[in-house]
Amino acid sequence: MSAEAIIKQQARSILKENFVKAIIALLIVILPFVIIDGTTTAISFSVMSLVPDTTLANILIYSIGYPVEIIMGVLFSPVINGYVRAFYRAAYSNTIELRDVFYHFSRGNYGRALRLNLSIAVRMILPILIFYAPLIIYEIVSVNITAGDFYGSIWYHNFYFILSVLSTIATVLYSVRYFTVYTVSADNPQFSTKQVFAYNKYIMQYRTANAAKLIFSFTPWLLLCLLVLPMLYVIPYMTQSLCVSAKWMTKASLEVN
Repeated sequence: MSAEAIIKQQARSILKENFVKAIIALLIVILPFVIIDGTTTAISFSVMSLVPDTTLANILIYSIGYPVEIIMGVLFSPVINGYVRAFYRAAYSNTIELRDVFYHFSRGNYGRALRLNLSIAVRMILPILIFYAPLIIYEIVSVNITAGDFYGSIWYHNFYFILSVLSTIATVLYSVRYFTVYTVSADNPQFSTKQVFAYNKYIMQYRTANAAKLIFSFTPWLLLCLLVLPMLYVIPYMTQSLCVSAKWMTKASLEVN
């Protein structure tokens, strides 16, 4: 049995006893972002109905609506830290505690989680721009190609899909270097952001390939999420598996030390 199969088996065993809690934890994470999206949509509709000039309305939406969405997303982001914390602690205790999802909304923990999330975002901005640059350039060039009605054709969509997949794969492969950032933070809530990243770097030495292999093994499962409802099983299953993997990586690094 492969390492990925063993990890997934352990994850299924944990979820078997905690499946309802796992779904509730996921819904708790999703709800704030549904509210954020609804708020942005409401702002957009309000602006469009109040401002007759379409160009001005779009400027206001981009200058008000989307910044509001980003700010709210950042402010609610510690719920993601708590979600990972709940599943990571379950990797040790075999029990998902819903109170862990709200752990970072207490005094002191909130600011630490926010700084960690902003640090990750800053570290990922440039790589994402680089990896998605070919897709952006392709879209810009395609819009201006009128000969043969290329834009919107089957060939346009085929190349767009291929570039999207390649850009996403490149982004995931790059982000694997931060695989244990959230679990290190869960293990060491007193760590500063700098210490979290330093310890994560130590743990991930020679282990990025294993993490990437586990992540990409979930590709068929993630495709099921296109049907929406399977997300309620796939996301907790994948989260628990990644947390089990992070547990064993952390233990292995401690044994080496």
